[in-house]
Amino acid sequence: MDTWSGHFPITHFVLQALVRKQAQNGTQLSRAERVLLTACQFWAAVARRELSQYLASECVQRLVVAFEAYTEIGAVRIASALRIAIVHCPDDPSRDWLARNMLNVEGCLLDTEDPIDQLIAGFAAKHFTDDSTEEKPKRPTMGR
Repeated sequence: MDTWSGHFPITHFVLQALVRKQAQNGTQLSRAERVLLTACQFWAAVARRELSQYLASECVQRLVVAFEAYTEIGAVRIASALRIAIVHCPDDPSRDWLARNMLNVEGCLLDTEDPIDQLIAGFAAKHFTDDSTEEKPKRPTMGR
């Protein structure tokens, strides 16, 4: 049963802007932009039950990048599950291995207690303004 309705509006808005920005030749994404893009794309693949296709021939590398992204946004249970998946993933997994094993990983991730959509939306809200994909400047604190 497919019950995932997609990312929250703020996440969807920022994700679309990042995809457009990434498509522009010579445009580098900031660290926060890469984290958000990775978290969104990975989670969309999990939610659609297409993780094995998403990982494909770069399985370990993409799992490591996803682990780092979820660690940064505070999704500790997902990061822990990904750490386990990384350890058990062969360097060059076959399509059959990916299809079999990523179904279990998807199930584990979808059952997480991490409020993933809220964490992604919170990360987007913290790092991006409503009208651009630029990182928000840090507001100086006034000592009193």
